[in-house]
Amino acid sequence: MRPILSATGSYNYALAKWRDANLKPLSINEHTITDIFPFTNEICGVKINPGEILVSYDVSSLFKNVPIDETIDILARKAFENNWFYDTNLD
Repeated sequence: MRPILSATGSYNYALAKWRDANLKPLSINEHTITDIFPFTNEICGVKINPGEILVSYDVSSLFKNVPIDETIDILARKAFENNWFYDTNLD
């Protein structure tokens, strides 16, 4: 178990909110789970055949060694493709 701390009112709160609102669309695709309850309902009906294995990954463990510079480059490139960044409401 890890503690969950509120960052509301911290010095980088506004930047974090902007980043969440404007970069999140770049990472959402057909493989993204945004709500655990529909996902749980969906996999309840999945039949696992003999010899198959259902695996669950802890996302925080999967991405500990993500190369930061490469990740920033990818996000920046995707943000400016087809003027996505400029066409997005930046409120």
